[in-house]
Amino acid sequence: MADLPKSFCIESVSKSDSCLSVSWADGHSSRFHPIWLRHQCNCPQCGTPVNAVRGIRLHHLEESPTFSIETQQQDHIILHWTDEHHHSRYESKWLRQYCYDEPSRQQRRHQPLLWDASIIDHLPTMDLVECESSDAQRLEMLKTVHDYGFCKVSNAPTDAKQATRLINIVGQQRQSHYGTYTLSNKEAVDNVGDISDALDPHVDETYRLSTIGITVFQVLRPSQKGGESTLVDGFEAARQLRELFPDDFNLLTRVPITGCRRDPAQNSAGNVKWYESTLPIIRVDFDGIVTGVRCNERQIMPLDLPFDLIEPTYSALKRFYQILYQPNLQITLALKAGEGLIFDNQRLLHGRTAFTPETPARSVLTSSVDLEEFHSAYRLLHEQIHGEPLPFRLRQGMMA
Repeated sequence: MADLPKSFCIESVSKSDSCLSVSWADGHSSRFHPIWLRHQCNCPQCGTPVNAVRGIRLHHLEESPTFSIETQQQDHIILHWTDEHHHSRYESKWLRQYCYDEPSRQQRRHQPLLWDASIIDHLPTMDLVECESSDAQRLEMLKTVHDYGFCKVSNAPTDAKQATRLINIVGQQRQSHYGTYTLSNKEAVDNVGDISDALDPHVDETYRLSTIGITVFQVLRPSQKGGESTLVDGFEAARQLRELFPDDFNLLTRVPITGCRRDPAQNSAGNVKWYESTLPIIRVDFDGIVTGVRCNERQIMPLDLPFDLIEPTYSALKRFYQILYQPNLQITLALKAGEGLIFDNQRLLHGRTAFTPETPARSVLTSSVDLEEFHSAYRLLHEQIHGEPLPFRLRQGMMA
């Protein structure tokens, strides 16, 4: 207890307006509603939400349970619930970590590192071999992807049979009709990634109800002329839209836009697929923080909106895409064989410059990891190395 940081040391507790008030050694004050405290009792009888083995049921509890303070120590509090004759113990560290006053909630909001074209001089880059041999380096890679939305990778394999090495660093591979797809010059083109023309920055698979989370992009053989990768920070573009055209920003967080994809059997192991998803293209959470974007002009179906919203929505879409396509937001990377990218497909837009078809053909592997799998890997590795959970909440992308 002597080594407990001041932020986790309880100085005093009291009841105030039926709530529990806690004063901390660092000067902070917290208040907790009795229903919140009672519901989060983690005793053996009540159980824990961590494994969902719980005996407690909300409809059995009073709306404002009554309690008395039975024990107060620097490192814990024990409450007696007088209506039930039940006791609950709350560790001081747990109380402080889940304190829900506004300053505490602000501290748990991760601030993404927004960027524009100037980042080209200091790209976040990690070495795959180092990440494979060091948990600390692997954690730094996951942190980099979460902070910047992407990470350039060196020392990646050039043999498709070893593609899972990079994928496994990020998390469990997402199984979809594409699997690990080889982007290259093909005679019959059913995937726009296989054409040699330039591709505007876009988010992949906006036609899915659960959009791709993390994309793993590996260059096996680059084009000798063209074919450079382009990236744009969708969060920075959304910030600019909100600043310059707040009404357009608010509209695009509300109006549903349908993305569609009918996939022929060539891409689907012999099975034709037809996907549609209708969601806003900018997602904000309860606090108004941008958590995801899903921008792909090529997949927008006819707008199904009230008559009076058609023109305002097109105007807002046009302004947003004008910002997204600005050269000063875009970086261009000429990736070599054995280099790759890991990026958040629900934040970053990616594209490609035109390239000249050649023999042997350009060959790039693309696969994906669900955002929740990436988050799981990040949380577990952080806890393994630091001995405690992440101090902030991870963004939930388009599913906020």
